[in-house]
Amino acid sequence: MKGTIHRLMACLILLGTFGVSQLNGQTIKASGRVIAADTKEPLSGATITAWKGRPLKALITTDQLGNFSVQLKPGEEIEVSYAGFATARQAPSDTLLFELERSANDMNQVVVVGYQRKQKETITGAITRITADDIKDIPSANLEELMQGRVAGLNVQMNTGAPGFRGAATIRGLSSIGATGTGDNAYVNANSPLYIVDGVPIDADAGFEYGFQSIGPGTSPLSLIPVEDIETVDVMLDAQAASLYGSRGANGVIVITTKKGKSKIPIISYVGNYFMNTVPPLRKTIGGQDERLLRVNTVYNTGDYGYIYQINRQPFISDSLNPFYNNATNWQGIYYTPTYNHSHNLSIAGGDQVLNYKANLNYYSERGVIRNTGFDRYAATMSLGFNPNEKFRINAQVFAAIGNKLKGSGNGLTEVGAGSNVASSLLPGPSFFLDVSQFSGAIYSTNDAKTHNFRSFVDASYEIIKNVRLSSNTSYDYTMDSEDFFKPAAADANRTRLYGFSARRSSLYNRSQINYTQTYNDKHTVYASVFSELTVDNSTGYVIENRNGPNDYYWGPFGYNSWYSDYAGVQYNSSGTNEYKTTHTIAVAANLQYNFSKKYVIDFSYRQDGSSYAGANNRWARNPSLGLRWNIEKEKFMENVKWVTAASLRFTYGINLRPTSNIYASQGQFGVRGAYNNVVRIGPILGYLPNPDLRPERVETKNLGGDFYLFANRVGLSFNLYEKNIDDLIYETPLADATGFQKTFSNDAALTNRGLEVSLTFRPARPGKDFNWNVYVNGSAIKQIVRRLPGNALVWYSDNNSVIARVGAGQNNYLLLSQGVFANNKDVPVDPVTGLGFRNGYTTSYFQAGDTYFKDVDGNYVIDGNDLQVGGSFEPVFTGGFGGMVMYKNFNLTVSGSLLFDRTLRNNALSQRLRNYQDPLELKDEDGNGSADQPSTFVDISDVDYYRPDHTNARYPNPFLVNTGTESLRDGQSLFEEDGTYIKFNSATLGYNFSKTWLNNTLKLRNARLYATVKNPFLISRYSGPNPETVNSLGRDYLGNYPNTRAYTIGVNVEF
Repeated sequence: MKGTIHRLMACLILLGTFGVSQLNGQTIKASGRVIAADTKEPLSGATITAWKGRPLKALITTDQLGNFSVQLKPGEEIEVSYAGFATARQAPSDTLLFELERSANDMNQVVVVGYQRKQKETITGAITRITADDIKDIPSANLEELMQGRVAGLNVQMNTGAPGFRGAATIRGLSSIGATGTGDNAYVNANSPLYIVDGVPIDADAGFEYGFQSIGPGTSPLSLIPVEDIETVDVMLDAQAASLYGSRGANGVIVITTKKGKSKIPIISYVGNYFMNTVPPLRKTIGGQDERLLRVNTVYNTGDYGYIYQINRQPFISDSLNPFYNNATNWQGIYYTPTYNHSHNLSIAGGDQVLNYKANLNYYSERGVIRNTGFDRYAATMSLGFNPNEKFRINAQVFAAIGNKLKGSGNGLTEVGAGSNVASSLLPGPSFFLDVSQFSGAIYSTNDAKTHNFRSFVDASYEIIKNVRLSSNTSYDYTMDSEDFFKPAAADANRTRLYGFSARRSSLYNRSQINYTQTYNDKHTVYASVFSELTVDNSTGYVIENRNGPNDYYWGPFGYNSWYSDYAGVQYNSSGTNEYKTTHTIAVAANLQYNFSKKYVIDFSYRQDGSSYAGANNRWARNPSLGLRWNIEKEKFMENVKWVTAASLRFTYGINLRPTSNIYASQGQFGVRGAYNNVVRIGPILGYLPNPDLRPERVETKNLGGDFYLFANRVGLSFNLYEKNIDDLIYETPLADATGFQKTFSNDAALTNRGLEVSLTFRPARPGKDFNWNVYVNGSAIKQIVRRLPGNALVWYSDNNSVIARVGAGQNNYLLLSQGVFANNKDVPVDPVTGLGFRNGYTTSYFQAGDTYFKDVDGNYVIDGNDLQVGGSFEPVFTGGFGGMVMYKNFNLTVSGSLLFDRTLRNNALSQRLRNYQDPLELKDEDGNGSADQPSTFVDISDVDYYRPDHTNARYPNPFLVNTGTESLRDGQSLFEEDGTYIKFNSATLGYNFSKTWLNNTLKLRNARLYATVKNPFLISRYSGPNPETVNSLGRDYLGNYPNTRAYTIGVNVEF
């Protein structure tokens, strides 16, 4: 056996050596230099590609002086490309000089579509590219933050400023109806796109606390990818571009390509950032003696005898002989603090046509402006490419990362105690003898939340016969999440709390593919591809919780179940977190593309997916698509139209079928069903009836688009007009009690998204040696229409989260309509039949002067659920972005921004602030729960137009009506709806690039750059709350939302 292995290795070595010798014997040497046509400066890092009727493969990149030297086969030419410049092509020689013109035209870009590299001018789908230059100079633990405002049709909302957390990203609107959760924890169902990293699919929502439904660290795989290592990000918007990625690409696809080594001389690169997060403007609170007197006077003026009697029973407002009397604690100043952070990225890369390599090390450390919150990342990447000859290629990569989160007193997305700012100033400040649980919970809690991720892949291909290439990609992705949380007894009603979470996820993926490419008569090009995919996903998770331990130093659990030990023991987890799950998916796909002289392009693809979690009678999802492209500038009648550089029209049609991601919807669920004779029983969970006939959701997209580059590429215009029909939406359907089950899943809903996307790039001034100016603007308008609802109903309403959907319209808030405030008691209506006054049907309390005048829709003088009406929509009508770059000599200024129009927000935070005044003796926290040592704060409301006896024509009701049951300040009313329109400047960077010639001659450096960046410099909005972006996915603002902060960065980028 050993001898056989030795002989096999010898044969492989000889085969590789023979291949290299054959390559050297049949090649032509070509060398030259690449410079910018306007400045004559060398272009370091320009990509040199072999070209023969089409781009074949990238060979190397130019050195620091723009020089290159490569070997070509007979008949091949050299193609040179560089971001921001027009591509050029020449026949090989040893004295080549490429002078590249600046250009906004990206038609010669090579984009990865369906796991294949294609020139953009032959792609029929709607695709937008973000380059490394677009996202540089801004330290971030979240790639999606840097994509905000860059792509028309991609809506990124940074609804939390917590370090290490994602925002919410959707492509072409929501693809679901309704919401999940209740109250503050309500959220829109996930509509995230599929992410592909170097050809390997990853689940960006895995482990991510989207909408609070995930426990544990809540770290997305995207937060573990260093942005300094990213080369390009391609956003695929329509079904044709995403069809070859299968059912998981129904919400769009984002392809991330990391950097590779291409230089013969090894390049060592270092990027260092030092940045400061600043505390946002804090709320003005009423403190100390002023707060005490306000509480007392409120009770005397509007309270009853019972409240007056309670004054002497509350130590924090009673008299001067209690420890609370002289306090004026500014809790916001204690919880919020500026932080100083840093990130470092070191890489070494190099290679040539035969061998290339890259190693990247990254460290990122950021602390949030709320104490005891933050995120650290440690990441390492190693990649290797080996191409011994034209037939055989192999690429491999290993990636490992650790993410460590600090969550403070909340879950990181929101903060209790600290983030909600509800602690009264009358409470004593932090001390050894006098402490309050809010402070203890936020500061003294121990939270060790880590995510370990390991990902590797091997991609090999071999040309079995001329123009026919066989390839295979195998990857393995393993993630381990763990969280250990301990809250001391002083922070939780004198009971310690120990929480432990452990989860593991793994994904084994293989794609085998065969491609055929051939050009006939230099005009007809045919590309055909067939591939199969296999994915096996495993996940397991466990939760353990212990209450009432012996002390703050011993964390051991006691007993089997806390119910039998006075809450001292391990609590049973009833949320279904303790689980083990394995799923399998398999797919086969084919793609056929034909183009005539790159003038007319037709592209057809078909993919069929099967999954183990789909309905037993509907295992397969079929995804066909068709694309057409006409490159108009190649027509003869355009030869004399000199002002048009490139012009094309595109049309695509495609269907993506996506099965439910809930494995229990079609298969059912088993769990612990109690114990019998001390033996745990396993049985079916009767909450949901499994539906084996469950069909996958059907997403049909039609897209008409165009790309135009005018006036020597100084103006670029792209547009996409689309209709996205989503049918057979999977929805919960209630069942009769006689079935023994409560609900089942069925295909009972449908909706349509129609929209227009426009992107404009232009250079206002002609590029010169010392000056260059580029500007971009993009926008997307969308309209959503519900076409069908469960049970063929015309209206669907969720009482848990106050959302309504109507056939023929979109999704809206569902709430009471406010018609103003009663100026006096005479204005309050009285039922002429019963003689009873206008009243609240929920509490039977009667309205009076200073209360909100709700619209009585049914005219019965009772305000209840029958009076709820349709409010504004939480989905924006228009989103977009803008930015640009001005370069003068070695200086450059880069600005980027985003905007959002016509979105309705619910300012629940203001409702909560005002409600605190209604009961000055009830000691509330931000959830309305009280405890004896946690009175709520009184935030200054002098800027609020509220009712007073001397000001009856007010917008808001009287917040000082103590113990009122009319619920005039309830958040579920139109009074607290506001316009969420905003224009946000995401970042501004001023940089200086040292002369490459001077660097090479003086310091022997390849590149050096210094820059200063301000992130979130300012935002323009009419919203009265702190920030219209830091709201949840339903557009609701709460006191506990983690603020987005302004950050100042100083950085350096050096290449050796």
